[in-house]
Amino acid sequence: MTQQMKTPPVVSQEAWEGAYEEMLVKEKAMTRARDALAAERRRMPWMEVTKDYVFEGPNGKASLLDLFEGRRQLVIYRAFFEPGVYGWPEHACRGCSLGADMVGNLAHLNARDTTLAYA
Repeated sequence: MTQQMKTPPVVSQEAWEGAYEEMLVKEKAMTRARDALAAERRRMPWMEVTKDYVFEGPNGKASLLDLFEGRRQLVIYRAFFEPGVYGWPEHACRGCSLGADMVGNLAHLNARDTTLAYA
């Protein structure tokens, strides 16, 4: 015996527009709530970094401050490239590799005073 997929009812354009308007009210409320949460997150206090982090990069050892490359913002992407990850040691995690492959021209980030680093 096969089960039928449950589908929503087929209705008139007027009924659909009414349902759409109800959904739109909920979507707008959710958007406002998400925006308020994002604003609250931006107002959170900062935490001082006191640990001396050291990274291995293409030019040797680099401190956390070095990774900024003189810019105000830093985006660090933690790529899984270690024992136990599928494909090690030939390549990093498939998802991490896909993400790295999709990075475009960094000039766009750099123009916004931002550096991208894969760690």
